[in-house]
Amino acid sequence: MANGTARPFVARSAFAYLGRNQGPELFFTDPFTAAAPAQSVIPKTLSLNRPLESIAINVRFRVVIGVADYDAVAAEAPATFLQRLRVTGTFKGAALTPIDMTGATINAWMRLFGLVGSSVVINGVRQPDPGDPYAQTVANFGAQGSYDVDLWYVVPTWPVVTVGQRAGNIVPLCYQPRDWNDTLQIQLDYGDRTSFGTPNAATTTVFTAFGSAAGTPQARIFTSYLILGAERSGFRTACVVRNEQSITQGVTALGNNVRLGVLQKQKTTNVLVKSGTVLAGTSAGVNVYAALSNLILDSTQVMIDNRPIRNNQFNLAAREHVNKQNNTILPQGYLPFLFADSQTPRSAYRGDLPEVVAPGAQFELVTNVVTAGATNQINVVQEQIWADRDDPAWMGTR
Repeated sequence: MANGTARPFVARSAFAYLGRNQGPELFFTDPFTAAAPAQSVIPKTLSLNRPLESIAINVRFRVVIGVADYDAVAAEAPATFLQRLRVTGTFKGAALTPIDMTGATINAWMRLFGLVGSSVVINGVRQPDPGDPYAQTVANFGAQGSYDVDLWYVVPTWPVVTVGQRAGNIVPLCYQPRDWNDTLQIQLDYGDRTSFGTPNAATTTVFTAFGSAAGTPQARIFTSYLILGAERSGFRTACVVRNEQSITQGVTALGNNVRLGVLQKQKTTNVLVKSGTVLAGTSAGVNVYAALSNLILDSTQVMIDNRPIRNNQFNLAAREHVNKQNNTILPQGYLPFLFADSQTPRSAYRGDLPEVVAPGAQFELVTNVVTAGATNQINVVQEQIWADRDDPAWMGTR
């Protein structure tokens, strides 16, 4: 019993968590030019001298728009400037990408669960949290003028649960030093001026340092850690994986029972379906939504061999249910399927069990496309938990 395995999962985790965090600590500063889309691989591995609770990316710059206003702005601008965040490493000996998401989706993620996380600040004014409707305007960001933009992207390493449930649930899912062995690498994909929308042919844009007419923009990476007590090794660890993919095939024409994609056969805590129309004319490597919509898809289902796990017949009703469950207002175009609404990841859907998803069975997303459009695009995030198959914390769950 010295290793703590005799205690229930929640009790062991809560006993280990002393209730204090350290951070946010500045890990790295990355200057960039924004003249063209660019990828930046941070030249040192993520510091894991303590369990990592969250990562925060702060992107700051001034952009001066001159001569002519933008013709149109992206729905989620300027959070769209960080095109993608990737975190990769070796987890318990296996290559893994725990985070691969667009900046726009990261910006909205915490709001799905009724919490404030990421922020967008323009000229010192914090912008409203993503809601319904969710759209940017040229008058607010895109007209001629000078804009100091301060973007905060907060990425928890654990499935989002309420504050009162964190002590008993998040500790085994934070990034533990012994699991990753100094292998975690961060890559930031930056956009350019087309990540904000469609500039007029005459529009000019000049990027400089935040609050200055000179210098270069920069991104700063902050890390927050847990302080654990004597039971810090008395539990088995796991890793939350959130990977986002974009889908255009099969969603531009009307159709019923359209397969959006195959899901990974893993413990699944949440599945997000995000829909809208993509902006045309962006630079190569830049992808943003011109508009988000609740009306492109309907009767979206998570299914196993044509059997729905949640019998959703009306997407708008499903959105209202999540609003009630999470005390939130879902951003326009966002439809999450929750399997941790019990406020513990142990209620994850056990897609990893052969008796739940049989060998050869299809674990998939299926939907009706009820609004046709050549620029329709669907983004999907499957939040999964990678854990040891013999971890007693997961025994008996379905």
